[in-house]
Amino acid sequence: MMKTNKYLIEALLFSSYVLFGMSWAGGSAFIPQIMRELGVHDLAAGSHISNAVAAAKLLGTFIAAGILSRMLAKKAVALAMALMALGVLTPFVHGYPWLLLVRFLMGLGGALVIVYFSPIVMQWFEPDERPFVNGLNSVAFNVGTALILFGLPVMLGWFGDWQTTLLAVSMGSVLCLALWLAFGADGAQEAKPAAGAPRHTLGQGLRERFNWLLAFTYSGTLAFYVILFSFYQNAGIQQAKYVVLAGLAGTVAGIWLARKMTHRLPLLRISGLLQLLAVIGLHAQIWGWSDNAGLVTASALAAGFFIFLPITSLVTLAQEQPGMTPDKAAVTFSLFWFLSYLLATVAPYVFGRLVDLRGGDYGLAMAFATLLSSTFLIGSLLMRDAREPAARQATQGI
Repeated sequence: MMKTNKYLIEALLFSSYVLFGMSWAGGSAFIPQIMRELGVHDLAAGSHISNAVAAAKLLGTFIAAGILSRMLAKKAVALAMALMALGVLTPFVHGYPWLLLVRFLMGLGGALVIVYFSPIVMQWFEPDERPFVNGLNSVAFNVGTALILFGLPVMLGWFGDWQTTLLAVSMGSVLCLALWLAFGADGAQEAKPAAGAPRHTLGQGLRERFNWLLAFTYSGTLAFYVILFSFYQNAGIQQAKYVVLAGLAGTVAGIWLARKMTHRLPLLRISGLLQLLAVIGLHAQIWGWSDNAGLVTASALAAGFFIFLPITSLVTLAQEQPGMTPDKAAVTFSLFWFLSYLLATVAPYVFGRLVDLRGGDYGLAMAFATLLSSTFLIGSLLMRDAREPAARQATQGI
C-alpha cells in the first residue's frame, strides 16, 4: 500500500474547502436567479435557506468530534467531502425543497471539515510546521469566496451560464473526494482507543475555561464578519468587499508571524485593538464623523487585515495548550465553531431588528456590530499564554 504523504493530505483538505467556498459563494450569488427559475417569487423564502444553513453549521460543528472519534479521520473526512460535493446537484434541482436540502447537506459537510482541520493537523504535522498549515486552512474558504467575488464574470464567460459554472466547480469537489478515498488516511499513528480508555467528551470540554475563552474571542469577530456581508452594502458601505482581499494578505502575514513568535497573546491583543479601531473607522460615515470615503476604504482594508492576521496564532495557541491531544483538539474546536456559529446566527437578527426599530437608520446597529468586534481584544486579554513544551507536545501530537 502506498504510504500517504502528509502534504498530499493537506493539499486535498485545503483544495476541498477552497472549492466548497467557491461552490457556496457561487450558489449564494445565483440564489435569486435559481429561485426565479423554480417559480419561487416570495422574498421571505430566502430566509429558509439562511435558516437551513445556520442549522447545518450548528449541527455539524456540534457532532463533528463524535463522528471523528468513531469513524477516524479517513472515513469522517470522506463523509464531509461527500456532503460538500453535493453542490454538483444544484444545477439539476427542480423544486425549492430540494434546493433547501442540498444547501443544508453542503453546509453540514463544510461544518464537519472546519472542525477536523485542527486535530488532523496535530496528527500529521510537527509543532513547528503547524502555524503554516493552520494559516492555510484558516484562509481556504476566503480564497474560494474571493475567487467567486472577483472571478465570477470571467467564469461565466468561460462556461456560459450559472448551471455549467456551478457544475464545473462542484466537479472539482467530486475529484477531491475521489482522491481522498484513494490517498486519505486516518493519521500518522492514529488508532482507536484501547478498551476502557475514554475519549475526551463535549461535557468535559464545556467544563474547561480555555474553551469558553477561545470561542468568546472569535465569536464576536465572526458575527461581525457575517453582518458585514449581509447588511453593509445595503447600508451604503460599498467597500465591504475589500475586507476579503485584505484578509488574504492578513493571513499570509499571520502565518509568517506565527512561525517567528513563540508567544501568541501579544499578537492577538494588538490585532484585537487594531481590528476594533478599524471597525470604528468603517462606520465613520454612517455615524456622521467623516465624509471621507478614503477613510472608509482604508478602514475596510485594515479591518480585513487585522481580523485575519491573528487567526493562525489563535488556532496554534489552542494546539499548544498543556495536555492538548488530537482527541481533545476535536472537542475544543467542535465547541469553538458551535459557539461561534451560534452567536453569528443570532447577531444578524439583532442587527436587523435594531435597524427596523430606528426606522432604517443603521447607527445603533453598527454600534452593536462594533461591540461584537471587541470580543477579540477582550478575550485575548483574559487568556493566559500557557504553552506546552515542544518535546512533550510533539509526543502527544502523534
